[in-house]
Amino acid sequence: MQPEDKRIIEALLRPSSVAVIGAAREPYKIGYQVVKNLLEGGFPPDKIYPVNPFANEILGLKCYPTVKDIKEPVDLAVIVVPAKVVPKVLQDCVEKGVKAAAIISAGFKEVGNIEAELQLVKIARKGGMRILGPNIVGICDTIKRVNASFCQALPVPGNIAFITQSGALGIALVGWTRLRRIGLSDLVSIGNKADLNEVDFMDFFSDDPHTKVITMYLEGVTDGKRFIEVAKEVTSKKPVIILKVGKATRAQSAIKSHTGSLAGTDAAYNAVFKQTGVLRAPTFPDLFDWATAFAKAPLPKGENVVIVTNGGGAGVMATDAAEQWNVKLMDMPEDLAKRLRYYMPPFGSVFNPIDLTGMAGKEWYKGSIKELLRDERVHAIVVLYCHTAVTKPREIGEAILEAVEETGIKKTIIASFIGGVEVMEECERLTQNGIPCYESPEKAIAALGALYEYKRRIEKLKRKTYPQLKVNTVYARSIIEKALSEGRTSLTPSEAAEVCQAYGIPVLEKPLAKSEKEVEELAEKLGYPLVLEVESPQVVHKTDVGGIKVGIESSEEAKRAYREIIENIKNHVPSAE
Repeated sequence: MQPEDKRIIEALLRPSSVAVIGAAREPYKIGYQVVKNLLEGGFPPDKIYPVNPFANEILGLKCYPTVKDIKEPVDLAVIVVPAKVVPKVLQDCVEKGVKAAAIISAGFKEVGNIEAELQLVKIARKGGMRILGPNIVGICDTIKRVNASFCQALPVPGNIAFITQSGALGIALVGWTRLRRIGLSDLVSIGNKADLNEVDFMDFFSDDPHTKVITMYLEGVTDGKRFIEVAKEVTSKKPVIILKVGKATRAQSAIKSHTGSLAGTDAAYNAVFKQTGVLRAPTFPDLFDWATAFAKAPLPKGENVVIVTNGGGAGVMATDAAEQWNVKLMDMPEDLAKRLRYYMPPFGSVFNPIDLTGMAGKEWYKGSIKELLRDERVHAIVVLYCHTAVTKPREIGEAILEAVEETGIKKTIIASFIGGVEVMEECERLTQNGIPCYESPEKAIAALGALYEYKRRIEKLKRKTYPQLKVNTVYARSIIEKALSEGRTSLTPSEAAEVCQAYGIPVLEKPLAKSEKEVEELAEKLGYPLVLEVESPQVVHKTDVGGIKVGIESSEEAKRAYREIIENIKNHVPSAE
């Protein structure tokens, strides 16, 4: 990231002063809530500047007619005015020397108003400033206590950055993370991504000392090439976990109407994530479960995992999940099994999972965990606990923490405590003390699997080199522009092949025949079996109109196939050229 861009994003997320343009006196308006949230979040009141030409003060703060009337420097302008007014106030921000603007206002690309959105970017770029949005809920930063949004409250402070393309979901997830005490460094709502997008913030957070894990809710990527380049670099420093939505066709339509984004092919996203080291979470609970594991636990140094439990059923559930998430359970060495026997009744099991039985108390858990910590062959430990009348959840939590403290050995430990309110309270305490704890064995194993998958992907990226393709974007663009100028929305197979070749992607040679004689000559030259297909700008779905013949084994079959295709096209697409 360029130093100037980094300074601007720093001013956007962690400003020293904030102007709220469109600040309102009515509590039901967003402009009021943003000012209120800044105050209640702990941002210095003397650095909050409400802007409203029809008010003298709002929430006890002096109000200014325009941003240009503020004498002090302004780092961030939060814009909450009708869409038609945004260009004017943005121009005022440029003239004032504001570093960055967060545009909450909606009514741009998401409703087809693309020209107005492009105008905002033009104004900002010309004035040397950057914009976030439009169509966002704002930003939250727990480092400088900035709640420049209409979220209900700041997130719990932590080291997980959350970038979201959905504003409403972002607001809801702040409440969700607060309930579970999941700590965030920042919440960034990117909305329509007219200027700054997910890649800019991913790049910024990669070097941010306050952020350990980068998470995203994403509907579509703005610049695929740059995403790939930056993601490879970022994931070598810290994990990136993305909840990418839009698998179903109907969901893709919803995305387009929501933020004006194109969702893209799901398989392509999976391939890109795998090649760049990015993890894809299937659900938003998984997104934050995995992020919590990265935020609290060290990466395992090897593949050997041991499960300790007081319930056989929980152990079986974890074992099933381990296979699903590619977590490798260690075969128990005889010498270690012998030492573990001391911490269980005769009917306990030293196989992996280690079943201490329902009789297990604090000392048995603690002793077993200490043995596993001291054994260098064990790389990660999963501690399962089912609440019984024999022991209190707090005692088992203390057993884990004391085992780590007394041995002084740091290993990956993931826990799952199963039970009611008392169990959940202890699970939260463990997580806050560096032992990620989950409500089910499956969740615990999935989080551990994420740690392993990230480790494997990064190690593979370090070993793998990718050839630099020679790209001729000018030629590729000329092919696409020619098709568009002819009113077409698709390319012919040969045009598509030329575009691929322009980007250095090898394609199968498909010679073109314009007569039955040429078909016969090419068939003899290429050999059999063959496939014949029509090529015409007017024929997109070839199979539907009989435009493809496969399994051709002779020149006679080739000529007959040619005649049949020509006849089919005449009947079904008479306008075809």
